[in-house]
Amino acid sequence: MPTDIAERLTRRGMFRVSREEAALADRQTVQGWLRELRPDRDQQVLVHRSWGTVDAVAGDHRPVTVVMSDGKNSWYAVPPGAADDQALTPGQVEHIVLDALSSSGPPEWPDWRSLG
Repeated sequence: MPTDIAERLTRRGMFRVSREEAALADRQTVQGWLRELRPDRDQQVLVHRSWGTVDAVAGDHRPVTVVMSDGKNSWYAVPPGAADDQALTPGQVEHIVLDALSSSGPPEWPDWRSLG
C-alpha cells in the first residue's frame, strides 16, 4: 500500500476504476476532490499515511462516510458525542481528511466507532 500520498478513485462501470494521485502538500487538489464527492457518485478520496489510511467514501445514494484503517482494524467517524448513525456534514468530512494530510497520527477530532 502506498504511504504519504492522497488519491481519488472513481468507479467507471463494473470493472473499471480511474485513479488520480496528489502529494500530501497539494491541499487544494484534495479539497477540490472532497467538494466533488456526492452520494450519487461512486468515488473515494483516500489519504495514505504511515499510521494508516483515511477514506472518504461516496456512493449508493448515502451520505459520505469517513473510514480509517491501520491495516488490522477499521473505524468509521461520527461527530463528537453523536449517535453511531449520525452522518457527517461535508465540512466535517473535509476537516477530517484535510487533517490527515498533515497530522503525525490519526485525526482526533471525530469519534471513531469500530467496524467490527
